[in-house]
Parts: sequence; C-alpha cells; structure tokens
Amino acid sequence: MPDNILGLINKFDVFLFDIYGVIWNGKAPIVGATEVMTAIRKAGKKVVLLSNGTERQEKAELSNAKRGFIKGVHYDKIITSGELAYTVFSEDERKLKFYQFGRRNETLFADSKYIEEEKFSANVDFVYVGVPQLLENEKWKDCLTTSPFEKELQSYKKCSVPLVCANPDMKAHASQYDEAVIRQGSIARYYQDIGGDVEFFGKPYPQIYDFALQDINVPNDRILMIGDTLETDILGGNSYGIKTALMLTGITYENMQSEGFSSIEEYCAELKIYPNYIFETL
Repeated sequence: MPDNILGLINKFDVFLFDIYGVIWNGKAPIVGATEVMTAIRKAGKKVVLLSNGTERQEKAELSNAKRGFIKGVHYDKIITSGELAYTVFSEDERKLKFYQFGRRNETLFADSKYIEEEKFSANVDFVYVGVPQLLENEKWKDCLTTSPFEKELQSYKKCSVPLVCANPDMKAHASQYDEAVIRQGSIARYYQDIGGDVEFFGKPYPQIYDFALQDINVPNDRILMIGDTLETDILGGNSYGIKTALMLTGITYENMQSEGFSSIEEYCAELKIYPNYIFETL
C-alpha cells in the first residue's frame, strides 16, 4: 500500500478530487493539497475537482481561486452538482412549479422554464432543497441538526410533494462552528425516512460521473476518485466502476470517532462501503 496519493501517480491518468475534507477543511486548504495537485498535473495527468456544491461552474472556479486553488495550475476543470442540475433544468421543456426551501439558489433556475412560487402549496410540482440555514438578524446561520426544519418537511410530505436535492452531502465544515453542520443531504435523508420522494443530483449517483467524464476518453481502471466521505465519494466511485481512495481528513473519520468505532476498517465494514485505498493525508 503506498503512503499517499503521489504513490499512485503511475497507476492512474485521471484523479477526481472531492473538495471539502480533501483539499479544503472549511476554513483553509488542507496541508499539502496544492503541492500534490500540482505534482499530478506536472506528471501529465488530469486533475478534476468533483464537488456536490450547488454553485455554477464559473462561480466555483472563482470561489476556489480565492481559496488558493487555481484552474490550469492545480486542476484542469471543476464539475459541480449545481452545474449538472442547471443543465438538466435548462433542457427541460416543462413549465413545472416549484418552491425553494431554506436559503434560495438564485442561479440554477435562471434559464429554465420552471415557475417559482413564493409560498409553498400542494400545487407545486417539487420543492428545491436550498442550504438548510436559518435567517437571523438578516444573516444566514448554519444548523447542527435537522430539528428546526422537520415540521416544515412533514407538511411537504402530507401533500406528497417530492424534493429535488442538488447536494447529497449530509454534512460539511463551515466557518460558524468547529464541528460539521448539516447540508442538503441531511434534509433529503430525513425526508426519505418519513416516506417522502427525493430526486438527487451529485455523488454518489452515476449521472454526475457521466457529466464529469464526458470529454475524457480514459478507461475506468485509470480513473481514481479521492474523497473523505464513504456514502458519497467512495460509494459513488465504487458504483461507477472506478477505483477509490478514502482520505481520513474529513467527515467519515469524524463520524467513525463520534460513533465509537476503533478503526476505519471496522467502520467501512459497518457501512459495507469499501475504498480501494485509505490514506491519512494526501
């Protein structure tokens, strides 16, 4: 077993990097991330950032440049689940009615024929899951659990309205807390648990891998997915038929510790999701 990602540089031609928990910890770049990405590209390999974020691609490039990750230097392209959702929405000819839950997304529906309703009603075709935050004193505040939103979600379920989730991640690190806060995936999981229907865009679903790799002609056995989350990054890569590397710098390692497991191998066995490689750092 190699010591780090660079030990695999001759085995793969395309390296798919998750962002949060792999190269960015919510507040700063993870140590060594830029150096590893640069070395991979200098070896003639491709680096693709594959994120469950809901930003459009151009905005995601700008956001990551501010973090210190520069397109053409550290990576070749960035693909977000938001860009995928925008593409699907824009190509849909139906005039569906929808309502936005949580913090609204201003861009994903800009070129669609969908009609946004200002208030929820049983007549909407779907509810789009925005970032699960609360507006307090004109500022959006993250939450640690789904509790503040459950009554509202139950009202959607009573009307049998499906949710659309463009970020399947359940948790992420943000600046307001030291511990991970909930994200759209937690809302979607709660809704499924109470019997609601959810349509997803993003990892672990194969559509985003098709979207990310559509212009890359490389056999699957030459592609590596690098992520910190078993349920999205690793499950997604495994299901798509590419190799996977789990980084112990993010959500899965934190979950393992908080749930009382003694080793990452034991935790993988509990979830029945197995990466091909496990690394403590990049």
